[in-house]
Amino acid sequence: MRHAIIFVLSILSILSIPSVSMPVQKAEALEPERYTVYCADDRIGVSFWDIEQMKVRAGSNVCQFQSYTSYSSALNFAQKNFGGEGATCSC
Repeated sequence: MRHAIIFVLSILSILSIPSVSMPVQKAEALEPERYTVYCADDRIGVSFWDIEQMKVRAGSNVCQFQSYTSYSSALNFAQKNFGGEGATCSC
């Protein structure tokens, strides 16, 4: 019986898949999405685009006011300071 166990173990070690060593990479921290209050085309808006993307979409007449990690906080800022999304503004 002992020889049978040794035989089975030796067969299993022959059939085992060799392990592959992979370099360990540090997990990258994900930046939270930012919602920014902009004045674009003379209207207040809230967007997750950065200022360069906003200028591509709305032209060069874009200014940035405040950024938040939550959409509702950005909307609250727009409401409190400008009368809400869609209100008139100027840069």
